[in-house]
Amino acid sequence: MEPIRINPDEFKLENFINYYNDNVEELLSEYPNYVSRICLIDRDYMDVVIFDEDYEELEDASDYKKPLLNGEYVLHFAIGKTYEGAEKVEFIDGKKYILNHYLDDIYEDNSTIKDIGELSLNVDNIIGLLFDFEEEDEEIVISVVDFEHSGGLSNPRIREVDDSGDIENILKELIEKFSE
Repeated sequence: MEPIRINPDEFKLENFINYYNDNVEELLSEYPNYVSRICLIDRDYMDVVIFDEDYEELEDASDYKKPLLNGEYVLHFAIGKTYEGAEKVEFIDGKKYILNHYLDDIYEDNSTIKDIGELSLNVDNIIGLLFDFEEEDEEIVISVVDFEHSGGLSNPRIREVDDSGDIENILKELIEKFSE
């Protein structure tokens, strides 16, 4: 998916953050806080900031908006997860899609995804959206990432994905809900 570029005045970022905080618990209840919270990503190294102290002053949506728009951090939102054994994808809005129930090139129903592009099905992977702010164009740039949480064995990593297959339209619809 080509990164989505949107003017901060045309995107209701605080509403998106509130929606995320209201719905992420149901999606990621079995994951630790460093996976389910809005993650700060170090701009220079693209590392996930995992120390709780770095999040102490981030209490509401406007607190997250500031470090994004002043270029201090990139924000990561875990908006979906894959299930390796079941071959399904679940999103933050509660919708679930099956990956293996299609016949030839015809989808059996609307809850089937044929292609997840470069996204990973490894060990219950997290699908994320990365929000960056480009100062020169004054735009929020939203791209799709794999969030490799590593099960707590090492620091989580993000991997930007160029092709998100059929999931691209689902993600665009989610983002459009918060655009003017």
